[in-house]
Amino acid sequence: MKSNRTNKIIPAVFIIIGCILAVLVVVRIVYWNGQRSVPRAKVVVPTSGNEKEQKETDDVQTQDNTSMTTFVPLLPTETLISTLSFDLNGDNLDDQVVAIRKESVPYLILLVGMYDAESNSYVRIAEIATNISRVRTFSYTGIDMTGDHKTELVYQGVLDNGDSVMSIYMCRRKLNKFELVQIGSFESDGTIFIQQDDRSESYELSQSKGESFPVWVYSSAKDDSGADNANLSQIQTEYQWNEQLQKYSQINQVRVTGSRIAAKELARIQDGTVETFADFLNGLWYKTSNENDGIRYLFFDYSDKEIIFLYQDTEEVYSWEDSNLRRSGIYLSTTNESITNMQRRCDISLAGIDEVHVHIIDDVRMIIKENNLWDGSYRKMTTQSSFNTDTKKTTDADYAVELQKGPSWISDNGMDLTFTDNAYELTGNSLEDKGIFVTDTVAGNFVIQFRSSSGQQILAESYEMLFDSVTIPATKKRKEETKTDYNTLHLTPIRISPDTCFPVEGPVLTLTRNESASSPRS
Repeated sequence: MKSNRTNKIIPAVFIIIGCILAVLVVVRIVYWNGQRSVPRAKVVVPTSGNEKEQKETDDVQTQDNTSMTTFVPLLPTETLISTLSFDLNGDNLDDQVVAIRKESVPYLILLVGMYDAESNSYVRIAEIATNISRVRTFSYTGIDMTGDHKTELVYQGVLDNGDSVMSIYMCRRKLNKFELVQIGSFESDGTIFIQQDDRSESYELSQSKGESFPVWVYSSAKDDSGADNANLSQIQTEYQWNEQLQKYSQINQVRVTGSRIAAKELARIQDGTVETFADFLNGLWYKTSNENDGIRYLFFDYSDKEIIFLYQDTEEVYSWEDSNLRRSGIYLSTTNESITNMQRRCDISLAGIDEVHVHIIDDVRMIIKENNLWDGSYRKMTTQSSFNTDTKKTTDADYAVELQKGPSWISDNGMDLTFTDNAYELTGNSLEDKGIFVTDTVAGNFVIQFRSSSGQQILAESYEMLFDSVTIPATKKRKEETKTDYNTLHLTPIRISPDTCFPVEGPVLTLTRNESASSPRS
């Protein structure tokens, strides 16, 4: 009896197991077929007709971007370009902004996805259409523009006609829903940049609001004089956050005439070809306004397609990837040779035949609160104002010429010195002195001697003069090169004897040429 019951149970068990296996097989087949039918967003960097020469570089960037993912659902007609995550609505949860390109639409589009904690998903709340078609000239990030501890979306780039654009969007709640509102829109044939001033410590500790960041727009203008160089004038417009209007409004405008610029020379530089402008940039440039601990340099090498950023003992080498001419300058796209996913865009505008204004845009996919210390005006270190030992013999008179060329010098201990017609004047730190100076050569060393007329000499009687030097690091394509920096002079106290000179006790003075910037700090 028991055996018959067992014989009936065993076949039933096998039948049940077989049914379960069959169901699992069917579910798996249906599941995988469903997975294959789900459209996936492609990750590419599309190229337009003007970007064919950059195809190889774009292919490499496409391979690097294949690891990017988007949490915002995309349509089959949308192609992923890049993503950026930051808190846009102030709920301490990361939202996501996605750059895409749509079929039959030549311009880039930004999708804004807000994180919904209840559904644990990202909801598309806005679609921002830009007028920018080239990926290499486009960047976007999140910045607390208004100082209220909320992050605004900022994008900027270059149009096909060479004009610069920037737009700022703020997230607001309306009827229990979030929406993006444009609070600033700027377009210019010159440079557009955000002046990120330092904020108070209480702001950093979230104890108070901070000052809003102004936006500066440089654009071309015509002088009323009608002179040949009238078209080189600039209009500098400052926009500031207006709390009442809830948008950026103009508060100041300054016209800078082009009378001091050599029109013919600049017309030659701006002949409409990248090669001519790049040839103008080739060489070493120094920033005219610097911190007390050193001078920043830019070295452009178009033949090797490199740009080197030099500061103290560090240098960063970037590959010169792409160039876009504009009416008043050029827009460069570069990639760090050591960290290939670190990109840097340089917006360079002309200020004179030996001066440019540089605005740096770092694309590192993160929010950067610190000021970009590379922004500012740069002067070119030309052989016209330097000593070339290969073509002539340097003399002490050459040092005197450089000293009097000034316009003034600032010492590392806060003194201001001016040299004119073998006379010097010193001010600073509640001190004041004036007198005469003379330069000479003793045992192959260049020396300077001071004689005070006030009876209370502050400087030592004699110093050895030595200009600073800058080393351009070697790369795979170029040997190491050393250039003299004629804007930094070291004075070492010495004692002079009839046939030699030797150092004595006393502080070494470092003089830096004081050249006031012609534009606001950026």
